[in-house]
Amino acid sequence: MLRYLILALTATPATANCVPPLMPVFSCNIMTADQRVEICASPPGQDGVSQTFTYNFASGMAPSELYFETPGYYFSTKYYRIREQAENTTGIGLEHGGTVYAVHLTGVDGGYVRAAQLHVYDSVPDFQSEAGETETLRLYCAPDTTRVNWDFIRP
Repeated sequence: MLRYLILALTATPATANCVPPLMPVFSCNIMTADQRVEICASPPGQDGVSQTFTYNFASGMAPSELYFETPGYYFSTKYYRIREQAENTTGIGLEHGGTVYAVHLTGVDGGYVRAAQLHVYDSVPDFQSEAGETETLRLYCAPDTTRVNWDFIRP
C-alpha cells in the first residue's frame, strides 16, 4: 500500500516514478490524453540481467489504472527494417495475464527517439509475429516527453 501511495504522490508528467532500487527504462505521456506509461527495472545482476520489470499506466495524477511486476521482457524487431541510415524501430514487451504491453521506439539505438508508441497485444505470439498491425490498442507518445534508458532496449 505504501508503495502505491508513494507512486501516486510523486507522479509527474514525463518522469519515471521508479521506486528504488528500480531504475527507469522508459516513460512517456500519451499524446491524445492526460495519461502516462512507465517501465522500470531492477538493477542488473552480475550476469547483466534484471530480475524484475514493472509497468505503470495512469491518468494524470490519479493512481495507476494498471500496475504489475514481471520477471522478464520480450524483445521485438517486428518493425525493424535494414536501412542505409542508422534509424530503426525496436520494441520491448512485458507480459501480464497473457496480454503483452509493449513499447516500440523509432530512432537511433543509443541515441535519439523520433517516435514512440504503446501497443497492447492479446498474446505473446501476436507480439512476436512478423506481421504488422496485430495489436489491439495503439497509443502515441508525445515526443518531447519520451525518456529511454537504452541499456535495457536491446535483445
